[in-house]
Amino acid sequence: MKSRVSPGRGVAAVIAFGLSVAMLPSPALALQGTNDVQVEASKQLLSEDRYIEALAVAKDALRVDPNDYRASYYVAMAYMGLKQYDTAEAQANQALMQAPASARASVEKLVFTIRSLKQGNQDVSAADAALAEGLIGKAARLYEDSWAAGRNAPDYGFKAAELYADRLSQPVDAARVLRQIRESLPGSASAETAETQLKTLQPVLRQIATAQVREAAQLSLADARPVLRAAADADPGFAEIYRTQAQLAAASGSASELEFSLKELARRNLVDLEFLAALPGMASLLEDPGFVPQLTDIIGASQTEMLRTAASPRGRLAFLARLARDGKLTLFMGARQVKGTSDYRLWSRRKVSSVQPGPSACDIIVGLSDQIGASADAYAYMPANRIIDLRPANARAVRKGPVVELGPTSDGWQMTALTLGDAGELAQPVAAALEQLHAACPRPAPKKR
Repeated sequence: MKSRVSPGRGVAAVIAFGLSVAMLPSPALALQGTNDVQVEASKQLLSEDRYIEALAVAKDALRVDPNDYRASYYVAMAYMGLKQYDTAEAQANQALMQAPASARASVEKLVFTIRSLKQGNQDVSAADAALAEGLIGKAARLYEDSWAAGRNAPDYGFKAAELYADRLSQPVDAARVLRQIRESLPGSASAETAETQLKTLQPVLRQIATAQVREAAQLSLADARPVLRAAADADPGFAEIYRTQAQLAAASGSASELEFSLKELARRNLVDLEFLAALPGMASLLEDPGFVPQLTDIIGASQTEMLRTAASPRGRLAFLARLARDGKLTLFMGARQVKGTSDYRLWSRRKVSSVQPGPSACDIIVGLSDQIGASADAYAYMPANRIIDLRPANARAVRKGPVVELGPTSDGWQMTALTLGDAGELAQPVAAALEQLHAACPRPAPKKR
């Protein structure tokens, strides 16, 4: 990644910062004075980057009327264009003391810009020295500091990004600086260059964010927060960061944490009813009169009602049925496990053709079709459908990668599992759907003592 080269950092840098000569106080806004001709001439010369001439004329205006803030202002502008920042700052402070209330905002902006350029210039000198000495990390930080001082010298931002990416193997830091350039200078050539360099870094940034999201998914919400923040630093547009945050928030049982996560999804246009319906405890939360108004404010009344249906047992069953119709589910069954391994001597895997309600509220019927694979003696043991018992006494769904284990069956199979193959990303919502159906199954009445 190569850094750009651009012109010097005089008044042109002020224009990049958001302050132009055309925006400076006009004599028409102040009392007419004896030095109006000189003030107007210095303003014109500054607009043409003729700093030495502008300085001479502005000084002449200051001699004519030492109390005219406009003269001090343009003297400061000329010194800034000549990169004499200490003198420019002193003259800008003088203008600030003289300026009427109507002009103070413009003068304060000039003071801030000069100070930023001054600090940036000092950082650049130190960065150049560090780079020459082989202190690459220090140089990158100092170039970034120079850019950050006023965000008006993108060349130093690009230099920092280049060192971070190419010399230090810190693509996340490089991306941070490039995003700052893109956002601070919208519509500029620098912003376009930053966007191009970000696209080059995107594959490795996504790889970093993906690994961090996978790590976070195994943690509690509190422990996952810094990991997810790091993922967002790498790739803030990666949707799985915010979905994982919502899943962990729902699993924590905190309605307020979930509301925060749902707002983040809504801000990023990532609201998906099927995803929300699969969140842990969503069905129960939808019965909470305190939660529903907050949810309605986030996703609207119509989508809230649709979510009620999707999160209900009927909606969860319909979700599994759709996956079956789309050919995304298979059923594995195994018996006589080989000791010390995960292999089975008797096993079969078949496509799931349908999912329907079973004979009781705690059963679902899984229809089976094509055989995908089986042990030699398994065919006689695999009928056209299986009944999966969801009663609380039975094993609950456990997600293991692209497999959702359902435990043993009453007819001798040690293992029953829904497998998702290439659709492994559906394992979480499938496990959640089965868990929600399991939770909705009526509990047996307690035994009388």
